[in-house]
Amino acid sequence: MVEIQKILTLTMNPSLDISVEVDRVVTTLKMRCVNDRIDPGGGGINVSRAINILGGSSMAIFPAGGCTGRMIIEMLQEQGIETRPVTTGLLSRQSFAVLEQQTNQQYRFSLPGHKLPEEVSRECLQKITQFVPPPSFVVVSGSLPPGVPEDFYGHLVNHFRQSRTKIILDTSGEPLKHALKEQIYLIKPNQRELEYVCDCSLADEKMQNEKCREIVDKGYCEALVLTLGKKGALLTTRDQQFRVPGIEVEEVSAIGAGDSFVGGMVVALQQGKELADAFLYAMAAGSSALTTEATALCEKETTDIYYRQLQQQYGEKQR
Repeated sequence: MVEIQKILTLTMNPSLDISVEVDRVVTTLKMRCVNDRIDPGGGGINVSRAINILGGSSMAIFPAGGCTGRMIIEMLQEQGIETRPVTTGLLSRQSFAVLEQQTNQQYRFSLPGHKLPEEVSRECLQKITQFVPPPSFVVVSGSLPPGVPEDFYGHLVNHFRQSRTKIILDTSGEPLKHALKEQIYLIKPNQRELEYVCDCSLADEKMQNEKCREIVDKGYCEALVLTLGKKGALLTTRDQQFRVPGIEVEEVSAIGAGDSFVGGMVVALQQGKELADAFLYAMAAGSSALTTEATALCEKETTDIYYRQLQQQYGEKQR
């Protein structure tokens, strides 16, 4: 009997993501918006959406409150994504993105969210740590809202340290620093986020290789994926370092590219792919997301096309 690889995603600071387009961003004047779009958002929620798009399955755990929280839940359920929300008396936050048509520049505004009561964050933690049977993967993604201690993710990682559950963490700043003390399966920082953790410059490939190797060799994580935007990404494990340049695509919107990357990686692992092969699929999913509009994520068809291209170019290097 094949074991089902259950994925849970945790989003402590979910949002209702709104995107619009205007001809030009100007001060004072009222700007008429077009092509408005609303999506459920926040790191882990976006990862669950990407997993769903790519043919996998997951359960999204997150706090939700007010009319915005209800919209997030309803929209996820409409997309066929299993949810286990923790009800709060607080309005879930919103994020706003504006595309200026004349310049094709995108402006992104993210609200901090309300201070989350301790009992709510504790219940979110319990929904994962008490899940039966224990999940194969827990994807922890996004920022922490006000009121949640910076070592929150660290406590979650510590709980699963002796279990078969693999934690994939995509966060930044102090929460990432704290979590690294607890030995994680995989982290996915971008260059700026890793520079903050190591308090050093990672402007060249040599420094990137050395610092990623150091972090893995010291046992902070089993695998580290450093994403580098258009320059691609670098996978570091105990046994290898595998760098893949970015795929040349016509970028429409960068929103959700990182979450699509994580979604692609974990769904590939869920389907039994080796880590290096899952890394290529993640690259394909992240690149696909760049070609979709506003807050839309990756598309399965383009992800599969890019993945086949990457396998042809780099498949031998991963072995």
